[in-house]
Parts: sequence; C-alpha cells; structure tokens
Amino acid sequence: MRDRIMQAVIEEINLRGFKFTMEDLTRRLRVSKSTLYRYFSSKEEIFDTILEQMQQDFQQQEQQMLESDQPVVEKIEAAMMVTSKMFEPFQSRVYDEFRTNYPEKWETVRAFRQRRLDLVAVFIRQGIDEGTVRPVNISIVQTMISSTMEELVSYPFLRENNLTLHDAMHLLLDIILKGLIVKK
Repeated sequence: MRDRIMQAVIEEINLRGFKFTMEDLTRRLRVSKSTLYRYFSSKEEIFDTILEQMQQDFQQQEQQMLESDQPVVEKIEAAMMVTSKMFEPFQSRVYDEFRTNYPEKWETVRAFRQRRLDLVAVFIRQGIDEGTVRPVNISIVQTMISSTMEELVSYPFLRENNLTLHDAMHLLLDIILKGLIVKK
C-alpha cells in the first residue's frame, strides 16, 4: 500500500503541484483517510519519505559506480546523470515549485547535488592520475556544473528550449566532456 500511496503522490504532484491535499490522495486511491493516515501522518512525512528514498537511491548508485571497473569517463558521465528513481517521473515545473515552497527540504536536494559533484571530482582526479583526463582545476569544473544545474532545473528555461531536465543534463555533459572546439 505504501508503494501505491507514493505512486499516487507522484501523480498528484504532476497534476496539482505540491498543493495537493491528503483528501486528493484518498480520492485518487479510493481509500479512507484512516487508511492513508495509517501509512503517513502528513504530507510532510510523505515528502520526507521521498527525499529519504532519493538519498538511498543515490547511495546505491554511488556505491555501484565506485566499485565499477568502467573507464573513468563513463564513471563521470554516470555520476553526472545519476538521479533518484523517485524524481524521474516528476515534470520539470515541479522542481521550481518544490524549491520555492519547501526551501528547508530543498536543502536535501542541494546536498544530493553536492554529493554528486564530489563524486564527479573523485572521478576527474582518477582520470587525471591515469592520464585519461587532462589536468584541470576541479573546483572550477564543479562550480561550472553546479551553477549550470541551478539554471537547468528552471522550468521556464526548459520550456523555452523544449528540453527535459534529462536532455539538458546530457547536453551539459557533452559540452563538458567534449568541449567546444572541433578536433582536426
């Protein structure tokens, strides 16, 4: 039932944004409020559960990347594209609303992003050490990625450019890894 509730939450968020009510969930699920409250005491608890699941997803993917024997460039790509399975179904506009309406919870998302940047830094250092990545100032690369990601999660930007967040991240990654200059 918890999984059904979480799926209904994602559907409600995509439909109504974060303004959905527990009553909306009971209607969608066709259950009583007491049934819903048996699993979650509030929307806050649901959001906390989503964020907790996001962190668990990331930690699992992080561990797989660290233990993987793939080439370092593929690890950099994987680290940049890692996302929580809980967030994949959300429409892009949801990120702006979440950041605005739940700033204290958005800090969890920021921490997730920082961990991802730290992981990218680990792989860049590994690539520099093995000679597959040219020596660069890793702090500058992290700042470039971080600043760009802040803009990429902006729904108006994505809508104006007809992009999904996933597409925008792929394009950013392509530019970072391949640069702008055509090699002859």
